[in-house]
Amino acid sequence: MRVWRAAVAVAATVLAGPAWAQNNNTANTGNTAVASEVPAEGQSNWAGYGSLGLSLLPEYEGSSSYVLLPYIEGRLNYKNYYARFEGGSLRFNLIDSEQWHAGPLIGFRRGRGNVNSPVRYFKHLDDTETAGGFIEWEHVAEDPRSGETVTVAADNAVYGEKGGWTIVTRATIRRPIEYVNPGFIVSLTGDLSWVSRPYMRKYFGVSPADSAASGLPVFTPGDGFNRAGVALSVDQFLSRHFSVGIRGYYARMMGPAADSPVTSDPNQYFAGIVAGYVL
Repeated sequence: MRVWRAAVAVAATVLAGPAWAQNNNTANTGNTAVASEVPAEGQSNWAGYGSLGLSLLPEYEGSSSYVLLPYIEGRLNYKNYYARFEGGSLRFNLIDSEQWHAGPLIGFRRGRGNVNSPVRYFKHLDDTETAGGFIEWEHVAEDPRSGETVTVAADNAVYGEKGGWTIVTRATIRRPIEYVNPGFIVSLTGDLSWVSRPYMRKYFGVSPADSAASGLPVFTPGDGFNRAGVALSVDQFLSRHFSVGIRGYYARMMGPAADSPVTSDPNQYFAGIVAGYVL
């Protein structure tokens, strides 16, 4: 079943989108294996995967200090419908189509408190829950380990800090690299993020009170693009069900976000190591 194979293909190549701020046919019995088998007719329409690991990421958006946090990603499909968690958001596809996906999302933005910079003297920011939606186009090749995806997602703060809108456009290409090893799959992603004025002022602005407490100059930014990034995901399947992988992401802060006194390093990095399981 094509959609089943597509779900498992994505399992091998999920982008570890900014966390502040993503198999053709037979299994082997050796140390390496191709990622999946296609289920016979009459088998379950359910499919999915999950990955757990550790990630190293900035203390806050624009920070030059890094913290180690757990990393989780996963997807559960029923036919063409799915729920997918990655990069701090949970998306629900409600469209019965192999190529077009759309639906609501629930997101999470980390707070900012006792960080390793003068920003620690600012008024602390609480964690924030967001709500929004997404639309996605996906192409899956005859070998479902190969494909391309373009996603546009938007969300707005609904609980906690009222931090405004974010809109992220993301494009991904994935390919198996058989000459390296069977079951070795690589995914490359580029993304561009735009944020509203309330978001920019909440996370990159410096109020007079914050300025007096920290010594940083007052800064009142407007809306605009705040980040452009590129990500690389590499997975090696060890058997029909199990894989190991690495996640890497580099982002360059842009516009008011790069100019802000809050930003101590406009070059932002993310790294993760994961172990995965495919149903």
